Amino acid sequence: MEFNFNQLSPEQQQAVRDQVLAEEKQKAEKQKAERKAYKDLVNQTIPDLYTLILEASAKLSEVKTLVFNETRTLIELKAQCYDKEPNLQTHSFTTEDGVTITLGHRFNDGWDDTVTAGLEKVRTYLESLITDDKTKMLIATIQKLLSRDAKGNLKASRVLQLKKLADDTGDEKFIDAVKIIQDAYRPTKSVAFVSCSHIINDKREDIALDISAAPFDFKIEEETTETN
Repeated sequence: MEFNFNQLSPEQQQAVRDQVLAEEKQKAEKQKAERKAYKDLVNQTIPDLYTLILEASAKLSEVKTLVFNETRTLIELKAQCYDKEPNLQTHSFTTEDGVTITLGHRFNDGWDDTVTAGLEKVRTYLESLITDDKTKMLIATIQKLLSRDAKGNLKASRVLQLKKLADDTGDEKFIDAVKIIQDAYRPTKSVAFVSCSHIINDKREDIALDISAAPFDFKIEEETTETN
């Protein structure tokens, strides 16, 4: 039999309303209690994990400082023994049993305002070389070396490729234009880094120093759907 609210007496209708309101109140109170329990659990769990993460971060900073300090003498001796420049951006040291530690500084490419003049001079020179579709395609390929990345930065590695190309042509205008770009290079030091690897079972493996790359024993259980 189909339920028809309008067929109920006023007293019955009010009883239904009271029941619905009571159920909604009970549901709201349950949800409120569950949310409070969740927040309480967050407040109990996260502080201890936060402390562990802070300790791990402090330990990494301590080790990083130690690595840089302890390798100063090695860097100086390496420069003396192998006639190398001691102020290189990166230094690597490898033991006879295959442990390698690499440290140094990373740099971000940067340029002063004169780079624009160099870029325009190169483009003008390249356009003057266009004689047919074949050279037009070649020039377009070369100009890609001068294209900027998604962040609007010009890559120093591409400028080095362009310099080699200019030197190979022997054209003074081309060489001068590329030199203007090179002279505008103003790299900025970003971060100091340390990496380490070792050989296990004839295979070189990196040691994870980034928490994102660190191995861990955690299995996510996948939901399975059973069919009858």
